[in-house]
Order: sequence, then structure tokens, then C-alpha cells
Amino acid sequence: MLLRLLLNLLLPTYCAGCATRGAPVCAGCFTTWGSPTAVFRAPLATLVPAYALARYAGVAKRTLIAGKERRRRDVAPFLGRVLAAGLMALPSGGPRASPWCLVPAPSRRIASRVRGGPHVQRIASEAARLAGAYVAPALVLKGGRDAVGLSRAERTANLEGRLRFAAAGRPPPGTRVVVVDDVITTGATSAACVTALKNAGVPVVAVLALLATV
Repeated sequence: MLLRLLLNLLLPTYCAGCATRGAPVCAGCFTTWGSPTAVFRAPLATLVPAYALARYAGVAKRTLIAGKERRRRDVAPFLGRVLAAGLMALPSGGPRASPWCLVPAPSRRIASRVRGGPHVQRIASEAARLAGAYVAPALVLKGGRDAVGLSRAERTANLEGRLRFAAAGRPPPGTRVVVVDDVITTGATSAACVTALKNAGVPVVAVLALLATV
């Protein structure tokens, strides 16, 4: 406790959403995040329902970017808490006695190194701990371009042959599998993840993202 107080004096914490001194995410910015809201994207239309917990704008966008691009590791527990709450509010997708299993959308290795590790997997692990769920790193992404700014067709082409199923990370049998991601934009990445899992014999009940673009 004394060490934490000393660190707060030397390196004060600021809210990732509004820069107010105090918690990594203040109480006011917490209210930006809500319950799962359906997201409609053409690539996902015939696959599984998709949901997001906030719009990719304002406070929510700044909070995610702080944890994703600026190495604010102290934001990950908050985002994990938000994701866990969203997971528990999803339609059951099967027998409620079956545990949830989160499959993180993978990042390119070079992007993970720059960001200090796979950020979606880190957030998913926090959520799973709170929700009593599993995390299965069943997907890997090799090569490709940064997807920021790419169209849906470009994103699809960018993933072609690069997104693969990793048998060592196969979800436990009998679990309700949810693909989790940070942002749904065109839906191409989420659709590719769901398809890769289904092709490996792993049924997916939903996609759940922290944010979705308008």
C-alpha cells in the first residue's frame, strides 16, 4: 500500500479517457460503456451475430488507444472488466451450464511487439478471469499490412492465407465460443476469424468487440 501511494505521487495516474487525475478510467468515463449492442456488417451477416459495447469515438476510443498504442497497461483490467460484463449479458448461445470460451482476434507479430504484446489476448484474459471463462489462442496471423485505413475488400485480401487455426489453442469441447476483438470496422477480420474456426470444426456463437465504428 505504501509503495502504491509513493508511485502515485511520483508517477500520478490519469484517466485514459479524459486525463483527469486519479484512476486509470474515471467513474464518468466508465458510463460510456454499455451493454452489448448488435452490429450489422455484410461479411458477418450469414455467420454469427456480432455485438459491441460502445462506439469507436470520443472517450471510448481514447481509452482503447491508450491501452493499445500507448502501452497504458493499467487500462487493460478496466477493459477486461467491461468485456466480462458484456460477455455475461450476451444471449446464451447454447446451454447456460456450458462455460464461455474467448478466442482473441490475433494481431500481426510486429504489431504485438510494438504494442508490448497481444493486446486483445491480454484484455480477454482479464475478462475470462472475472467471468469464469476460458481463453483459447486458437488463431494466428502471419504477415500482412496494418489494417488501419483499408477497405473491406482490402482487409479481406490482406487476411487471405495469413489467418490460420492453431490446433494447440483449440477451445475446450462443450464451451460456448466467442470471438473477441477490440474494434469492428468492416467486419472482414471478425468474419475471417469465425470462418477459420468453423473450418477447423469449432462452432462460434457470437463476435463481441469493445467498440464498433459507425
